[in-house]
Amino acid sequence: MKYTVWHAINPTFGIGGHREFILQNFKRVALVETTSIDDASRLTNHIDDPWWDNPEVIKHVGGSRSTSVGDVVVAENGATYLCDFVGWKEDPADHLEMFGW
Repeated sequence: MKYTVWHAINPTFGIGGHREFILQNFKRVALVETTSIDDASRLTNHIDDPWWDNPEVIKHVGGSRSTSVGDVVVAENGATYLCDFVGWKEDPADHLEMFGW
């Protein structure tokens, strides 16, 4: 499955709450092909090497930070997830159009 990764612009990393879901608050940084939302997160984090060097990362914006709290990932089936302090929170379907679905 393909996942589109959106990073928050001026992220709060969850401190004081998450940013409002307005497209201008996010930047599309990657398209990743993998089997799960957790793998999409792992593949867009700097662990041993820059994350954009992972072969599962199909497209990317170079120089991007790691995926973190407050970022959004959209699966090709339309499921939208918000990165939370622990795991992922599925986002209501009314935000799908904003992220290109």
